[in-house]
Amino acid sequence: MQKYLPHIRIPFKLFDDERIRKIPEEYRSSSLLILISLLKFVNTQNGQCYPRQSTISSMVCLHRSTIYRCTELLQEVGILKTKRLKSTLLYTIHSDYLVNKKYNVSSRNSNVSLKDMSCRMMTDISKTTIKETIISNLVKEIVDTGGDKELIIDKLSTLPRNTLTKAIQEKDNPYYCNLALSKQDEKGKGVLVDIPKNIINEIRKKSHFGYQQKVSKTKRDHDRKIKSKDLLRGNSKD
Repeated sequence: MQKYLPHIRIPFKLFDDERIRKIPEEYRSSSLLILISLLKFVNTQNGQCYPRQSTISSMVCLHRSTIYRCTELLQEVGILKTKRLKSTLLYTIHSDYLVNKKYNVSSRNSNVSLKDMSCRMMTDISKTTIKETIISNLVKEIVDTGGDKELIIDKLSTLPRNTLTKAIQEKDNPYYCNLALSKQDEKGKGVLVDIPKNIINEIRKKSHFGYQQKVSKTKRDHDRKIKSKDLLRGNSKD
């Protein structure tokens, strides 16, 4: 059973943000909805995510042309940046809109007002040391070379299962690690594996009737020669 329901972490300032106000009113609500949908997939360590436009469209029920226009507006006001990959876009969300720092509300001296909470939950990414891991390095390498979501999942699925499980527990690209585990499960359900040609030829050769007959004849001839040598050696001793 899950300890908590999956959710999206959104800073309070998002709904009263100066950059959002710069977007024309006719696109403002759609742009806000698209930004929230991107926060579902974002890696809070680097602010990046790679959802396809069709995925965003199915989530927010907006036409692709509207999504394209709103994405441009979000770029113009400095909320996010995009980079063209092989089959999707790489979105990089400004650090002001990432909630990636745990806030301890148990302290007696803490001011938990909405204004203080919004400021404390923001992390200045320039002052944060990002822990580089095998998963994050692999994802970064694929993205830098123009790879897409499918390639990331393919590469991650080759890693040991316990490595992916540990990464999910440590919230290290859990979205892609979960998909990689699912791909590993699919491979274990009767997916055909390419067998090297030399192994196939060897099996075909050894299972051929003529080859088996030749091996049997060679063995009989060898045994006959051994017996003849033993018999001659016995006669010479006499």
